[in-house]
Amino acid sequence: MSPIQPSLIGRDDALHAVDNLLGRLRGELSADTTSPEAGAADRTLLLLGEPGIGKTSLLEAAATRVKDHGGRARWVAGSPEQARLAFSGLDALVHPWPDTLADLDAEDQLIIEAALREGETTASGTLALAGALVRILSSRAVLSPLLVIVDDLQWLDQSTQDLLSLCARRLQGEPVGFLLASRPSGLPPLWVRQSTLHRLHELDDIGAARLLDSLAVPAQGRIRRQIMRQAGGNPLALVELARAASIRLLSEKPVDAELPLTERLEQLFAADLTALPEPTRRLLLLAAVADLPDMAALAGVLGKALLPSHPGRHGNNPAGPAQGAARAAATPDDGIPLVHVADQAWSAAEKAGLLILREGVVRFRHPLVRSAVLSAASFDERARAHRLIASAPDLDEDRRAWHRAAATVTADGGVADALEATAERARRRGGYAAAAMTLERAAQLSPRTHDRVRRLNAAAEFAMLGGHPRWVADLTTAVAAVADTPGARAQADYHAGWALALTSRHDEAMDRLMAAADAWEDEGPARAAGALATAAMVAYTSGDPRFRRAILDRYRRLPPHEPDASTAWILAGCDPLGARDEALAHLRHATAEPDLPLDAFSMLGAAAWALDETEWAVQLYGTMLELYRLTSTAGANATVASAHAIALFEVGRWPAALAGVSEAEHAAAAGGLELATVSTHILAAALAAVRGDSPRARQTLADATRDFDVRGTRTFEMRTRQAHALAALAEGDHDTAYFHLSRLFRSDGSPVHFHSSFHALGDLAASAVRMERTEQARAVLDASRARLPATTSLRLRLIVCRAQGLLTDDARAEELLREAAFTPGGESWPFERALALADLGEWLRRQQRPADARAPLHEAQELFQGLGAAPWVHRTAAELRAAGVDTAEAHRQDAVMELTPQQLAIVQLAAQGLSNKDIATRLFLSPRTVGFHLNRAFPKLGVTSRFQLRDVI
Repeated sequence: MSPIQPSLIGRDDALHAVDNLLGRLRGELSADTTSPEAGAADRTLLLLGEPGIGKTSLLEAAATRVKDHGGRARWVAGSPEQARLAFSGLDALVHPWPDTLADLDAEDQLIIEAALREGETTASGTLALAGALVRILSSRAVLSPLLVIVDDLQWLDQSTQDLLSLCARRLQGEPVGFLLASRPSGLPPLWVRQSTLHRLHELDDIGAARLLDSLAVPAQGRIRRQIMRQAGGNPLALVELARAASIRLLSEKPVDAELPLTERLEQLFAADLTALPEPTRRLLLLAAVADLPDMAALAGVLGKALLPSHPGRHGNNPAGPAQGAARAAATPDDGIPLVHVADQAWSAAEKAGLLILREGVVRFRHPLVRSAVLSAASFDERARAHRLIASAPDLDEDRRAWHRAAATVTADGGVADALEATAERARRRGGYAAAAMTLERAAQLSPRTHDRVRRLNAAAEFAMLGGHPRWVADLTTAVAAVADTPGARAQADYHAGWALALTSRHDEAMDRLMAAADAWEDEGPARAAGALATAAMVAYTSGDPRFRRAILDRYRRLPPHEPDASTAWILAGCDPLGARDEALAHLRHATAEPDLPLDAFSMLGAAAWALDETEWAVQLYGTMLELYRLTSTAGANATVASAHAIALFEVGRWPAALAGVSEAEHAAAAGGLELATVSTHILAAALAAVRGDSPRARQTLADATRDFDVRGTRTFEMRTRQAHALAALAEGDHDTAYFHLSRLFRSDGSPVHFHSSFHALGDLAASAVRMERTEQARAVLDASRARLPATTSLRLRLIVCRAQGLLTDDARAEELLREAAFTPGGESWPFERALALADLGEWLRRQQRPADARAPLHEAQELFQGLGAAPWVHRTAAELRAAGVDTAEAHRQDAVMELTPQQLAIVQLAAQGLSNKDIATRLFLSPRTVGFHLNRAFPKLGVTSRFQLRDVI
């Protein structure tokens, strides 16, 4: 049976579990059982998850699957209305089958009809009824498997549940299976004991982003981030909130406003809210408005009563951070009682399943419960709660400012000033996203246009530093509507150009950035150079020569000024070959400066990478990412994380590159970043290819480019073709590799990309030699050498040497190949060094010099083994045997390379001694997800506990 095609985003594991169940029914998977309950577990799969998590969608996928393979599916769905009607589920199961009862043995027919008519059986009657139902199910599975599907098991009547449970234990050897779905609350214990349990968790950021992107109108910018935060990974909530956002003009709402819930979500997550007592609803509103530190501050306002304790659950400890919400009463100046909390109020809220009390801490069961509580309250009620919290004397000033803002509708200069002060404190802590959000709200409350524009531009600046281009675009659109000076418009152009630079809209990005550079030319060279440096990113990524010329022309017109990160990147990004020496001088000068600003590291890292100072680039990018990680509110920069991972790949640190792929993928998904997402997927494909998983590499490339035309972004076109070539080379398919590599150059031998095309010359030559296309490859090499300056980077010089050595027929071949293989410094790119060594060894062996070939082949094999490049390890071992080395293949694929990027990132942190909770905080996961990935990683690494990881990683 072919595996289920994963059409449900983020549910591959669940679909695999369903596939295993169906395979067992068809006899394709064996399962040894020693007891009836174990046998029932083999044929019963229980999907457990919160409302909206996707249980019904999985059931529908399974039903389609079994029908497509000639089987049958029979649906039963529980409902609250029929939960008390005995055997209502049995009735739904047997009656829709034509002539079901008529085909039964007369005694079985009487047993079934009696149960349905009377709704009860005796103990002996239950066994007889189970026997009758087993015979029904067995008869329906004579020709093909039968899958009984039960949705909302928690509401299925108990009589039917008991009956189906008994049948599941009596159907051994029959192709009948049970697929059940239930919410965690109300689940009968008997099914847990005799089922294979699969818990459906919330989607992670990548899955949530993929789901949002699959919608007709994908949410972007700040609204996207708000939807992901509020939905908490719930698929239904993501879809419903995104659709609501596409209908309503949510951009006009305050930035801290909750997205309105649809009626469907309110019914799922807060259906019992209206039935609660008034004091409990007020308590829930206060808990929804205040986070835990705020609730602790309420102690000074609401009295000294402690949070009620419950024996066996909270113990006798004093109330924790939530204690302030349990004060006896509070009455504002208008005389309306706002809070009157007693034990009964807490108990009612907890019994309704809306919140959880643990050791004095209040937590809503799901973020959408909090949203539903806020949606159910009027603005006046919410505003009174916010004002009450803001009046707490011990409240942190930043929180006080936000609560004042939440209670304010019209412009208020005092509140706006307080928010601006809060934003400045967040900026000093490195919390750029928090500063941007605070300033955006301050702008909304600013009475004067000048202040509104200034704060919006500042918010865009901080959103830019935090790596949120969609948000920056939204902010610059707001600035454009109210900008009152040329300077404000130029700043908006710069921010908008930066946001567009992270998309494939290259012409628009250049227009905005050139406009900003022109407007700032008279203000001073440094500011204009900053805009040109951002434009250089567009020029390099697009590969468009028009952009490079425009940037360099403007740069040369600027008055002389101190070299810095901007000038280093302008030169390296627009002319890395011709201006290499000048760019290197600027790079050295800029990196020697103390106290570099955060954004300088990304430009300096890019400059070092473009100049083939790859180890230097790794250090600069790594420093920037570490500075981000040290500040929990700074967010993540997908572009820098992706660039860092590329540099790590090039210097041979492939496990670290895999971890970088995971980090970049999460950050790009959360922000909806087009270029960063595609870049990360291309690198993931290259990593899969060099490890020998060519099918996965090709599938990853297909997924990455399905909705993205790489031809308009030449850097990505080059990298995509190089990844395809690596996948082909891993399989020994030199014809396909040559096809892709030759497309990096035009028919006249000119490079498609002014820089990155040249790095493929070595692999192009190697494939051409094996396909007897040396003349075509030599023409490309000659044209490239004519374009390259006399002095290039060491890396590019060695690549050209390798290509020359492979393509030449004269006596210089060995000299060139040895130069490529042994020149000091070339070890900085170990995969390229290993390829050069392997080419030299193969050339020597074919020159009938097997003894001379062994040393370079041995060295190449060691490098390939250390990298985990399995296909090249095999190939080099074959060359060694051909050279007369009588030894077993020294192949050992690095176990670390078997890990997924997510697993690797988690394992590396666990090896450092971090707890699951710490890892979850670092990687924006839940501790339970961390534990899941560790359990999956341990068998791959051959360890049984986290304490052994440091010996493996």
